[in-house]
Amino acid sequence: MPETRTTTVSQNSEGQYQVTVPRDLGDFFELKGKKLEWKAGSAKNKMEVIIHDE
Repeated sequence: MPETRTTTVSQNSEGQYQVTVPRDLGDFFELKGKKLEWKAGSAKNKMEVIIHDE
């Protein structure tokens, strides 16, 4: 599995938050064209991302 990377979150003009997925993680999980589901994690400072193969 790729190393964990730190990225910066930005906010676009419509108020949505955006984050860039590092290429090695995107390639490893084959994210191109996939849908991601975002959830609150098990702690206050964690999020879960679930990859859907639709």
